[in-house]
Amino acid sequence: MDTTCSIILAAGKGTRLKSDLPKVLHEILGQPLISYSLALVRDFSESVIAVVGHGREQVLHYLEPYHVRSVVQEPQLGTGHAILMAGNALAQAHARDVLILPGDMPLIRSESLAGLMGAYHASGADVGILTARIAEPFGYGRVVRDRKGSVERIVEHNDASEKERRIDEINTSVYIMNKEFLLDAVSRLRPDNVKGEFYLTDVVPMAKKAISFLVTEPDEAHGINSRAQLAFAQDRLQQRINLAHMEAGVTIEDPKTTWIGPEVVVERDVRIWPGTHIMGRSTIGGGTSILPNCWIRDSHIGRGGSIGAGCVIEDASIRPGAVLAPHTRLSRGAPA
Repeated sequence: MDTTCSIILAAGKGTRLKSDLPKVLHEILGQPLISYSLALVRDFSESVIAVVGHGREQVLHYLEPYHVRSVVQEPQLGTGHAILMAGNALAQAHARDVLILPGDMPLIRSESLAGLMGAYHASGADVGILTARIAEPFGYGRVVRDRKGSVERIVEHNDASEKERRIDEINTSVYIMNKEFLLDAVSRLRPDNVKGEFYLTDVVPMAKKAISFLVTEPDEAHGINSRAQLAFAQDRLQQRINLAHMEAGVTIEDPKTTWIGPEVVVERDVRIWPGTHIMGRSTIGGGTSILPNCWIRDSHIGRGGSIGAGCVIEDASIRPGAVLAPHTRLSRGAPA
């Protein structure tokens, strides 16, 4: 039996993005925000529930290829209300624990979730919370501890006192909880706060024991509520992906202008020149040279070839050793 079920919170509108597109479908490195959450939870659970709301038709359409059970939150009355809406689906899940994370946090690392789950299972707690320490915690929920240093509660920024707002440890909105505890606790939530919403954070004081796990990189707590935050997250993820490829034996001449998607496979001794974008489920064979300003998406590039400057390659397969002239355009399964 799968002992963990995951819930992805994907109902938000993202008002500050000023867009008709649902927040979780805005892209980073060619992939919708929600795709990062989906990829992450697959490492820890087979059962996934997505809570959708604003723009749900578009979000549900994107989720169709995935084995995800979707529930609708309408109207959107807070994170606790989202879990209430998922209650029936969650009760039917053959799981002991529930991993909860937002659909708009692409910088969370798998290592952090593993650390949280390990600490939670070792503690015997009802609740595990992923936290971060950041220099400017404005807008985030603060982690309030008792005199012994144990997690006592989480207070949202709008409801926090001046003293509580000086706390620099914040809630990332990523949790793992015992399923039976969670279902009981959310049924007892009340919207007694400034926003008049049902806060999931209010279940923390109901737990016999709550523990936390601190992320190693504060940027992991970064959610997306504006175009500027979207650009910030993309920049950080671009740096992380490029560094991993370089450490694996890939030469990237100018990492600042090179975009490589999270699903791209690049083999050793590939050389990538500035201004190149490699997106989707592309693979680049070892020893290949990709000259400046190329666009490659969902394509396979064979080993030892050379891709001329300014090439556009989509849904194509390039044979090993091929030399493409500058500004070649290939698409829709065309071999070369």
